[in-house]
Amino acid sequence: MAASTDYTDTLKKIKETEEQGARELSARKKALEEELRQLEEESARSIAAAKAEAEEQVTKEVNGARVSAQADADRILSSAAKEAEATAAKKLDKKALAKTVDGILAEFKED
Repeated sequence: MAASTDYTDTLKKIKETEEQGARELSARKKALEEELRQLEEESARSIAAAKAEAEEQVTKEVNGARVSAQADADRILSSAAKEAEATAAKKLDKKALAKTVDGILAEFKED
């Protein structure tokens, strides 16, 4: 009878060990799933923040380029306006004026 009791006790211990192992595995699985979920959320937040930062940088660079282009255009227009005023202010002698007028009239005659 003692052998039967030992056998039953051994089977109970094996069963308890299996159940304990299953509980530990289940708990570990839940912990890993939670950790994975948190990592996914964190990576999604990180990606969103990086995207927003990149968009902000692009906007900043575009605005900087726009300001630079406007400054260049203003400088060119100012220079052209000064040159136009200087050219308009020049007095042409009769010979240069006749040559210019003849050139203009020649263009009309060619058409």
